[in-house]
Amino acid sequence: MSNQFGFRKKSMAAAIAAMTMSSVTIAQSQETPALEEVTVLGVRGAQESAVNLKRDSLSMVDGIVAEDIGKLPDVTVVDSLQRISGVQIKRDAGEGATANIRGLPQVMTLLNGEQYLTAGNLGGAQPTLTDIPSQLMGGVNVYKSADLSNALNGITGTLDLRTLRPMGLDEGFTSTVAAEMAQGDYTGETDPSVNGLVSWRNETMGVLFSASKSEANLGNNYSGISGGVFGNNDWGGGGKNFNAPHGYDSFNRVVERNRTGMNLAFEADLGNGFNVVAEGFYTELEEHNRAVGLNISNRWQTLDWLTPTDYTDTGIAGNNGESWLSVDEYDVHAQWVNSFTVNRTNTSDSKNINLELNYDNGGNFRGGLRAIHGDANRLSMNGQAQGDLSNWRDDTPKQLLPFYPADIAALYDEDRYVGDVGENGGRFIDPNPLGYGETPELHYDISGSHPRWSGFDNPISGGLGAGATMRDYMANLDSYAVAAFSSEGNNESDATLDVFSAKGSYDFDQAVGGFITKVDFGLRRSDRQVEIEQFHLFSRFYAGNGATDPAGCEAQWKAIDVVMDQDQCQAGELVNGEFQGYTVNRPTKLYDYNNVIFVDDYGSVTSGLPGVWAIDPKDFDDVEAFQKRVFGDAYRVIVPGESYDVGLVENSFTLSADFEYGIVTGNLGLRVIDTEISVRQNVTGDIKNYGDTNIDAGDVFSKNSYTDVLPALNLTAAPYDELLLRFAASQNMMPLDLGWYGGGLDINTSDCPEYGYGTRCVTSANAGGNPELDPWRSTNFDVAVEYYFGGASMANLALFHVDIDSFVVGGTVEMREFADSDGVVRRSVPVTGPVEGEGGKVQGVELGAKLAFGDFTDGLLGNFGIDTNYTYSPSSSNDVDKKGNELPFYDTSEHQFNFVAWYQDEKLQARIAYNYRSDRLQDGNVGGTGFQVYQEATNYVDAQVSYDVTEEVTVFLNGSNITGEIENYYIDYAGEAEQYHSQNEFEPRYTLGVRARF
Repeated sequence: MSNQFGFRKKSMAAAIAAMTMSSVTIAQSQETPALEEVTVLGVRGAQESAVNLKRDSLSMVDGIVAEDIGKLPDVTVVDSLQRISGVQIKRDAGEGATANIRGLPQVMTLLNGEQYLTAGNLGGAQPTLTDIPSQLMGGVNVYKSADLSNALNGITGTLDLRTLRPMGLDEGFTSTVAAEMAQGDYTGETDPSVNGLVSWRNETMGVLFSASKSEANLGNNYSGISGGVFGNNDWGGGGKNFNAPHGYDSFNRVVERNRTGMNLAFEADLGNGFNVVAEGFYTELEEHNRAVGLNISNRWQTLDWLTPTDYTDTGIAGNNGESWLSVDEYDVHAQWVNSFTVNRTNTSDSKNINLELNYDNGGNFRGGLRAIHGDANRLSMNGQAQGDLSNWRDDTPKQLLPFYPADIAALYDEDRYVGDVGENGGRFIDPNPLGYGETPELHYDISGSHPRWSGFDNPISGGLGAGATMRDYMANLDSYAVAAFSSEGNNESDATLDVFSAKGSYDFDQAVGGFITKVDFGLRRSDRQVEIEQFHLFSRFYAGNGATDPAGCEAQWKAIDVVMDQDQCQAGELVNGEFQGYTVNRPTKLYDYNNVIFVDDYGSVTSGLPGVWAIDPKDFDDVEAFQKRVFGDAYRVIVPGESYDVGLVENSFTLSADFEYGIVTGNLGLRVIDTEISVRQNVTGDIKNYGDTNIDAGDVFSKNSYTDVLPALNLTAAPYDELLLRFAASQNMMPLDLGWYGGGLDINTSDCPEYGYGTRCVTSANAGGNPELDPWRSTNFDVAVEYYFGGASMANLALFHVDIDSFVVGGTVEMREFADSDGVVRRSVPVTGPVEGEGGKVQGVELGAKLAFGDFTDGLLGNFGIDTNYTYSPSSSNDVDKKGNELPFYDTSEHQFNFVAWYQDEKLQARIAYNYRSDRLQDGNVGGTGFQVYQEATNYVDAQVSYDVTEEVTVFLNGSNITGEIENYYIDYAGEAEQYHSQNEFEPRYTLGVRARF
């Protein structure tokens, strides 16, 4: 072999390949070959190891191997996964967060071959991997056919995250350390990161510790629809039908993520064939998702605030017989123009402990015991505030004006009083005298590549006097009052996982029946318990002045348009013989309790918008402390329909056999899983006043159980050494997201001032869960041809077909009557929730090639290589659009293409990666209109370059999303027309670092 490819006699590098290539079974892990072979470091070595993994596995497997200790080939684990054919990822703040395999998110994720807890998604079937530091990973195995040696299998695939163990490294001390500095294209923050590994071993025992600490500030601009989307025809009027959202947002968002990860591993040879492995894996994530920008909306009052001025008639009739319009431009009667600030803070940690006792004395039998314990916690808190620019004077009915008691009114000037005086001296007060005084008339053009606003330079009446424009009001800090403070949609999740398993393997000296070479068997029990508490922060108000009083009225929305005149608790006085409730929040300037910032950069996703003053989102990093300081108290009130406990116990038995017959090798077996589910749900009571939270009216306990017999077959035929023909068939089962079992009834409301100001009317309800639902079940078939023509070169073709026998979709469960917030029942509303799907399918083809030119030629050209693949994966869920066309499964792209080109010589490595993903379904029934929201095709480009200064020291530069890709979303009118929905703009990011090996 030529040294031009960077071959090094380093057993440390071989260990990486061995760790990622080793099977997860106890028996097979004992068969890892000796590590004296020469192994390639760098990008070519990673490709060669991935080729070997694919060739040597009985099942259909692809892999990602770290180029060196502590370095996967992309910024995150999920970013790396997108390079594998059939794997589609979804980004959060520009970083890869979740992964689908062959179109479906029902992917089982393992850690070193067993189930584990990740705090990113404690109740979900598909873990979110944003809390997993990529530097702790030695590689990831992606199983596309069922492999009974895995503890569990997903519906369309399984991910196995692989960490390092000390006995795979050099004797004596081994250590690495790396330091990085990253910067985003428009956030401008310099984000540090450091990671390292230290290991010691002798012939009989070893210990390894690795750790990672990083900070990232990730920029994300957004422009588009906010809140709900409503079909205009639902409210009658006899005219054309068009989508009328509650409002439009344009914001700048920065997500700050602070990750900590640690991995501790101990191995020891106890003699007589016994060895022990003990591991601890810890992750911690603190995340602040800070968004600040402009909201233009209808103030939840009406849907006639939008008038289409340029549109296409789709020819699709609505409920009133008139056609739906696909709109390119609107005139906007902007009833509310306000700045807004949102900060969602997530803090999470997870601990996973693994203990193994393995036996292999060189005889026919090998086996072992394994115990897993994991626990995780995640707290998600939301803080938000709105900066209102209106002065509430013109065109405002008296009952809609903020009303304050005498002691509050005495703090303000006489010229701010509007309307009559109450019997106890209460006054209607303009909370914002320098705001605008008439409804702005704006224009919204969404016909181009980005939306464009206009109308802000038209003169408008208000407190700044004649000739002032909306742009002037938005630039004037004293033209803002706080419309509302709130902390909604908070949740705390706790979970535990306990697993015990026993496995054994017996090799026959002479093949049984002439072809059975080995038998594997195993027992496993897992117990997963999850507690989910969803809650809003409430505070007590007496007489609307914010003072704490046990007898005060509770309020979720600390707002100037929330009036305490409802049935459960009232605070107010008579005005001209009629009761007038006090307003919850007193007049508050934007800067009374907060720091403020001026926002005038919304990125390239919108134009025409002036800058706005807004509250600094960092003020809500600890929103509970903020609300206690401002309102005297803040306490949790649970949302009963979204709070639940679920216990999931699985007992399984696995039996399989390896066989050989001529050129055919394979594995045949089955797994029997007995599942028991226990659920505690809350009973949903009446809606609490001054919020949209229901009263918890008690508990309901349910149980469910089912048994699955899951056969699996993997066959490989080798007509000659370079050619492999594969076939796989299996039946698979995977539990649902636990929320589908545990969620209760959640009642949705909106303002309905026609029944009295402050009244909330029930518009719909969601039955979040059903303990009787079946799990996901599928029958899978795979056929593949693989041709190997070099140490790091191969080509493959795979066909797959997945029949989805059982799955869950959202649908209408029933029609029910609920009382509005004033206690009156006025209508029946649909109750939506999880229902059993009627069957679906995913099928397609994968094409791939890995080429290392050094396998064919020397010289400069031999330093280059490519890794490319294409996946075609159409799907059908049996849901249909307005014209009866079948819809795909959610978040599934029909086409995916990857192309990676790389270069490696003795010192220099370079790599550029391109990823294409076609349109995917985002919302199957937007706003109940029967139309869909899709994300348009995306094209991401990433690049890396590194240089070995010495054999021990490497400097590197990484670029992520270097072309600044923008994610576009659109409303699809059954293939007849498309309408802009929204855009996400993620920033390019660059990382400069140095890595040292000792």
